[in-house]
Amino acid sequence: MIRIDTSSFTPFYEQVKAQLRTRIRSGSLRPGDALPSIRELASSLLLNPNTVARAYRELEQEGWISTRKGKGCFVSETALKLAGQGGLDGLNRLLDEAVKEAEAMDIPPQHVKDLLDRRLRLRAGIRRERKRP
Repeated sequence: MIRIDTSSFTPFYEQVKAQLRTRIRSGSLRPGDALPSIRELASSLLLNPNTVARAYRELEQEGWISTRKGKGCFVSETALKLAGQGGLDGLNRLLDEAVKEAEAMDIPPQHVKDLLDRRLRLRAGIRRERKRP
């Protein structure tokens, strides 16, 4: 579900874009999946349809989604390549998106750091357990 933080300095269309990219990266939206129509999404988020149209247009220009005339917008076949693209560049983009998401949800920076640190420690512990005979 997409949520808009009206108190954030991040423009609404950027919040929509970031959250859709996050859902594609996480696998909750897959290539070929239909997106809500511009009017449906705008109505559910209480946004101007032009705001959602701008988000969709920019996501299409970036290759994340495709538009089929008369059918709507869909996650593009190239979205998975974009989601996994680029080593450290890709990781930096993911971190930027996570920071934007945290800002949109008013999560303090220290809490984000703590969450990341906890996640890294958890993953390290899981890897150590797998190596034990």
